[in-house]
Amino acid sequence: MKRTEESPFVRFVSSEVIVSESANFNLQLSPNISIKDVSLVIDVYDLDNPVHPEGHVGWWQFSVDRLGEQVQAAVQEIESKNALIRLDEESSQNSWVNEETVSCQRWVFNAVLRSNVTNAIVYIDRVPAFKGVKAATLFRAAFDRNWDQPRLAYLSYVFPRSSTVRLVSRNIFPYDAVGNLCLDIYRMLRQNNIAVELYAENTDIVLNDIVRKVELLYEEVSSQDQILYFFSTYDPNIPKIASLQSIRKIVYFHGITDPAKLQVFDPELSAICEKGKTQMDQLQLFDVVATNSLTNSNYITAHAEKKFLKQKTEEKIDKKKRKRRRDIQVIPPKLISTDVAQRSLSADYSRNQATRLLYVGRIKSHKKVEHVLELFAAYLKLDADAECWIVGSGADKAYRDYLTWVEEKQLQLPSGKVRWLGNVDNDRLQELYLSASAYVSMSEDEGFCLPVIEAMMNGLPLFVYGLPAIKEIVQDSGLYFDNKDFGHLAETLHLLLRDRQRCLDIVERQRLRAMPIIERMDGRDFLRLLQPTSLQV
Repeated sequence: MKRTEESPFVRFVSSEVIVSESANFNLQLSPNISIKDVSLVIDVYDLDNPVHPEGHVGWWQFSVDRLGEQVQAAVQEIESKNALIRLDEESSQNSWVNEETVSCQRWVFNAVLRSNVTNAIVYIDRVPAFKGVKAATLFRAAFDRNWDQPRLAYLSYVFPRSSTVRLVSRNIFPYDAVGNLCLDIYRMLRQNNIAVELYAENTDIVLNDIVRKVELLYEEVSSQDQILYFFSTYDPNIPKIASLQSIRKIVYFHGITDPAKLQVFDPELSAICEKGKTQMDQLQLFDVVATNSLTNSNYITAHAEKKFLKQKTEEKIDKKKRKRRRDIQVIPPKLISTDVAQRSLSADYSRNQATRLLYVGRIKSHKKVEHVLELFAAYLKLDADAECWIVGSGADKAYRDYLTWVEEKQLQLPSGKVRWLGNVDNDRLQELYLSASAYVSMSEDEGFCLPVIEAMMNGLPLFVYGLPAIKEIVQDSGLYFDNKDFGHLAETLHLLLRDRQRCLDIVERQRLRAMPIIERMDGRDFLRLLQPTSLQV
């Protein structure tokens, strides 16, 4: 499907730049760029310290009037204060080069279209640059590109050769639930020899050779393709995606965080989530709707019912497009290979060291990490040797500063008792699950909560705030609570962890509860979702 560009763009032709004494790279400019509207800026930073001024190599601004759609760039002396970039042998109109030499091993090159009126960014593309191929290979190794491992579900049908699966999300980042799911489905489809492409508006630069710009979807999709779109935040691209001509368009809803729970510490994200909620009606534009839990299925259904009643009153209802609860497929939001699941499910609860309370998740205000700290402070009064381990990142500065104040000033927790571990890889995460004493969550907004199922898999007793989505997973296996009386909760948890037999009983119940969920998490449900329409019953 070809399209006429609605807005100007600039793209790097290659996904990286190799730098020696000099370097070249190519750019593609959209044909509809107006010289009155925008200028092109090439901006270069230290990839590992992309801040001004110490990590800022320089920027070079060019008029687009003398540039064609295919632009060749030449880079000279990028490692010195005489750094220079020319485009199509044209010198820049304006530039700034750091007077101090920026010494680094790798860079990020940004190609930016800026408004000539406001200087606002109209479009940006970026690629990493390296001192040689070896450095580039090492950088890419940060994300495992061995698509054959771990082994995931196998096809039970023959997928058409003429069809490509287009996986689309506004954001695809490692260590993020949505991003990880997109990447795991991509891995599984490649294992099954299914043509597949990934698209996002925003992605980690380490993935820029895998994840394509979302606007390329409109050019590349065909009527024989399937689109699997992941919805978790406001996305202006939804109407376009839903209107594309393809054999099937599927939306998978992860849930949208309650804006009110983000308002204090992250008002910008709160506003984005509020806008995202207004897009719930647009799920009806897709052929198939899926989500990660019955809790979110009920949320979709309630929204659809409310919309239906309003439309019925206005006599503008199309009953064929009305999504009932039975039309919404519920699929767990993570892929786990069978061997990993079996190894985890066989884990024993044999913790003999001091108590370690573990939290895993994003550091966002709706997760109520401060309440984890308050529980831990109460627990320390009963067990002075205990520690609290917090895994995750993503905190905005205001919330992280608040947590520091709670830890150091309000609760005056002893230094070192709370270990902020940040993001960890899968092997390290499993080590933490296997060596902690209990998994603790105080979150007040969840659509599924992957760490809960991970803790259950790894034989770690749960002690969690009982949101509907949490209760849906846990049922009568782990231990949940409906109030936050921290003194009482600490006493309850302390009694539990001193009772080894009860912990063993809880772990076994959690294991039995987790088994049927995990069996479905090898990807089989997503393969069924993508089954050709001619084979569906």
